Formats: sequence, C-alpha cells, structure tokens
Amino acid sequence: MIRVSEIDDLLGLVGFRQSTLTAYASVLDAGSIASSSGLYVNDVSGLITTKNIKNSQEDTAISNANLNTFLDNRMKSSFVNLCKSVFSDNDLIENRSLFVFENDFTNTLTNATDFVGYEIDVAKSKDINVVINKIMMSFDAVESVTVYLFHSENDALNQSQAITTVADSTKHQAVNWNLPSFDGVTGGKWYVGYLRSGLTAQAYDRDYESANSQTRFSCVGIRPIQVSGWDANTLFDVNDVEYTSETWGMNFDISSFRDYTSIIVENRDRFSRGLQLQTAADLLNLMATTTRSNRDERIIKTEALYDLNGNRSNPEIPMSIGVLRQLADEVRMLKKMYDPPKLQINTLI
Repeated sequence: MIRVSEIDDLLGLVGFRQSTLTAYASVLDAGSIASSSGLYVNDVSGLITTKNIKNSQEDTAISNANLNTFLDNRMKSSFVNLCKSVFSDNDLIENRSLFVFENDFTNTLTNATDFVGYEIDVAKSKDINVVINKIMMSFDAVESVTVYLFHSENDALNQSQAITTVADSTKHQAVNWNLPSFDGVTGGKWYVGYLRSGLTAQAYDRDYESANSQTRFSCVGIRPIQVSGWDANTLFDVNDVEYTSETWGMNFDISSFRDYTSIIVENRDRFSRGLQLQTAADLLNLMATTTRSNRDERIIKTEALYDLNGNRSNPEIPMSIGVLRQLADEVRMLKKMYDPPKLQINTLI
C-alpha cells in the first residue's frame, strides 16, 4: 500500500519550465516551476509547453490560477500512477477479525471511571502498515460511544469516531484507521478504546464458549487493557495500563499490508526521472485526447501520439523511442532496484 497523503508532500521534486513567450511568460506559479531534482517535464517533449497544455483544457477560458491547480493535481496523480506501477505486486499480508466466534450477549460489564480498550503493538518494521477497517461494538442499549485512538509517543488525540450502539446486538462501524510503526510515529504502541464514565449502556463481555479466543496476527499483537480513574480524551500515562481478560464489548476487522510509503519518501530522488516521464506521458495523452477541436489541436494530437509511442518500424519517418517505452524501462529499473532477485544457494553433491 501507499499512503497518498504523504506522497503528495513530495511536490516540487520535478517541475515545469516557465514559457519564454510573452503571453505565457508569467502563467506558472512558484509551485509549478519548483524542481529539487533539476528535472523538468517540458524537457521530455517539445510539445509540452504552457501554451499547448492550456489550449488542451476543456475550459477554453481557464484562468492561470486554475491551470496551476490542474498542474498540481496532475503531478500528484502522476506520482501515484508511477508508484503503483513500481509497487504493483499484491501487498496484502492478512485480513482478519480479532474475534471470530459468536457471543451469547448475556454478561455485561459494570461501567466505572476508566479508559478501556486495547493495546496494539505493530511489528517494528518500516514497510508494514496495519489498518483498522472496522470497529464492532456490542452493548445492551442504544448510546453514542466515542472511540479514541492514541499513540504512545504523542499526548494528542490521533483519531476518534462516535459509534451509536445497537441494543443487544453488534454495531459495525467503518473507520479505516492507519496504524504504522514509523512515518509520523517512531515505534511505540497504539491504544484504541473508550471512556466509560457517564455511559448508561453496558458493554457485553465475551465469555461464551470460545467467544474470547483471539486471532493471532502475523504483524501485530493486541491485548485488552484498562486505565483506572482516567476520564480525559488525551493519552494517559502508559505506565498505568493494566492488562485484563475483559473484552470491553469491542471487536476489530484488521488488515496488514506491505507499506511502500517510507521507501518512496526517503528515496524520493530515485523516482524523479520516473515522475518526469510519467507526467509527460499523462500530459501527452491529454493532448492526444482533448475535446478541443481546431487546426492547431488536430496537429498537436497527431504529434502527441507520435511522441507517446515513438517509431521503430516506419522507415519513412525518423526512428524514435516513445515516452511510454522510456517510462516502461524506468519502471522496470525501479522494480529491480526495490525488489532485487533472491540469492540462490546451490550445494555441491
């Protein structure tokens, strides 16, 4: 998986050259022309000019500000497209629920002033990300219960979700919370749960036959906890955490993935040439498929297709390697770099 919000922060890796034409010389803003790598999309094809990009827009009267917004979004999308091409293998490690056996909804837990829930210890690896897909809450009455997510290195609240319980049943609530071990946090543990002070509805404990048998996950450890006397939506002193046998009326649907975000963010310059080519290919495709129609656009469409696909078979025009072929070669190189062949050991007999 790739956390797109962190990839978006890499804007400025590759830029666009400002036009030298007087009418277009100040169209691009500082964000569009920024290039920390020294690479510019325009250098891939002579067709990629501010004038041609603007004239390929569906909005014939697009403002300079909106054109810069378009280029910003185009660069973001191209970066995501590139990363997904490089890291295209199945990244799912597992997708399971914490408790898989049925409960009989008979044993409730008396409310007190405390924080109750679970400690979640994600494998200390930078290429692993755990996602809480859903939280399931089992209570004996209808009530709005706010579930909080904290990390042990930060007092501030990370996430929260109000869940309206269903009497004598289980409420399923999608949350899609990311719990990385690194990137934004450093090691440590996650805590997810709710404050019981002031609640009228009571949670059902799982004590029916195998109801409290927990799933063993490959990349994460999960233990029920209680912090007595705590009644604030900020992180408690982790030294006050008590491990319990109660399950607090909670269950989770959890997925774990190979997470490539850190590789991309920390090796950003390795992706600059690929981003240059991917953005160029996406813009040439825009020119080739634009809905605008006039003499200039018809000529640009033909030339854009030529630049995209190149020529290796028609002897009547110069041979060239298209942008798509260059991009494919770059993606192949990046794949090889970040997924090197396994060492093979042969024994002599």
